[in-house]
Amino acid sequence: MMRPNRRNKIKVLVAMFFGVIFGALGNISLSRGMRCVGNSGYECARDAVTGAVTQPYIVTGVLLLAAFLLLYLASLSWEDLSYVLPLTAGDYVLVTLLAFFILHEAVTPLRWAGSVLVATGIVLVARS
Repeated sequence: MMRPNRRNKIKVLVAMFFGVIFGALGNISLSRGMRCVGNSGYECARDAVTGAVTQPYIVTGVLLLAAFLLLYLASLSWEDLSYVLPLTAGDYVLVTLLAFFILHEAVTPLRWAGSVLVATGIVLVARS
């Protein structure tokens, strides 16, 4: 177990702030890209796979998720897993907001309530 270090916690909070943004944007981009692939009407699986790996939204999504992974790995080198991992849940809250506003998905009141609970948990962990 690592000893608590305020400087490390600040580094982790900053890294995971950007990591969560990159992760959420990456997931939104993947969703949009796969909808494009799904609407393209490919006849065979090979064409669908080729279409997916060359779809700009999917390529962007993969790069954003890779950036998230690098920030997550850096954070794990600075702090305990039990501190870092709950911070990644911010991705769920941000994805819900972005899915509603960008992808125009229907988000039920129960999902909104779940996002509020997740956000509350993130705040509790960040303050520990």
